[in-house]
Amino acid sequence: MHRPSKSCPHSRWVLWLWLLFACPFVAAQTWPSKPITIVSPYPAGGITDQLSRIVAGELSKRLGQSVLVENKLGAGGAIAMQAVARAPNDGYTLVMGGSAVSTILPALNPRIGYDPILDFAPIGYVAALPIMMVVSAAIPAANLKEFIQYAKDHSGKLNCGHHGPGTGTHLACLEFAKMTQTDITDVAYKGAPQVNTDLVSDRVQLYFGTLPTELALVRSGQLRTFGVASATRAPAAPDIPTLTEQGVSGLNLDSWNALYAPAGTPQPVIERLSSALIDALSVPSVRERIEATGSVLHPGSAQALGALTKQEFENYKKLASDNNIRLD
Repeated sequence: MHRPSKSCPHSRWVLWLWLLFACPFVAAQTWPSKPITIVSPYPAGGITDQLSRIVAGELSKRLGQSVLVENKLGAGGAIAMQAVARAPNDGYTLVMGGSAVSTILPALNPRIGYDPILDFAPIGYVAALPIMMVVSAAIPAANLKEFIQYAKDHSGKLNCGHHGPGTGTHLACLEFAKMTQTDITDVAYKGAPQVNTDLVSDRVQLYFGTLPTELALVRSGQLRTFGVASATRAPAAPDIPTLTEQGVSGLNLDSWNALYAPAGTPQPVIERLSSALIDALSVPSVRERIEATGSVLHPGSAQALGALTKQEFENYKKLASDNNIRLD
């Protein structure tokens, strides 16, 4: 009578390899089987929260499961990113990352608690928020060229408002002064409302703010703009030229939002999420809702988002090093 061997290393290896490669595929075939959560690093009502909720509603229609939004606040968005980086990589916890939390914060603070490249799997770009260069209406300059000359003629006497050391608005002040070879003092504020109050009263002369926040003040004549710091003109304000068109090239400061999952999420799940996101963003009514926030829609592949994240992360690390900025 034949007795099976108690030990069969070859069979065990075959079984192990089958489990290794088949389990993610099997999981992806049954995914999603429960609600999905998109974590927003910022408060309810803000642009990131609005985009998260638009995307959540559309993904729910395409994936056949509820997609919820959870606002997890703290440390400038780092708390949310840390939580998602440590979440199970099963496709049920995502994060609406972006320029600040996915590139700037980790570039300036190596101890932030997450690595934007190693700890996250890109799903897809959602939208950009154009940044406007605005100045006090009291500045006697008709265009960007005249403003730069005015700043040189009044070296050290102009102030650029920002949201605190290491923020994107702070880096914008530093980079603009460096690129134009002007001496402009950077002044920290709590946020856009405080900067705008002092801009209108000419206590601060320069600011790089989001288009939805600044456009109404510009249209009413309370502030003036010398251009958008984006690669192309903003659809919501096509009459406003880019800084590049006026000779200041390379200062592309779009604030953007994009969807990520924890690293190690099965590739079939990433592909399904990416496809569903691109499909959702192609719907005209969805485009209208997103552009109504002042954002510019930029649907794209997971691979394109990965390349963008890496490029901007490296650029901000260099910018921080060149200006001796560290937040740890």
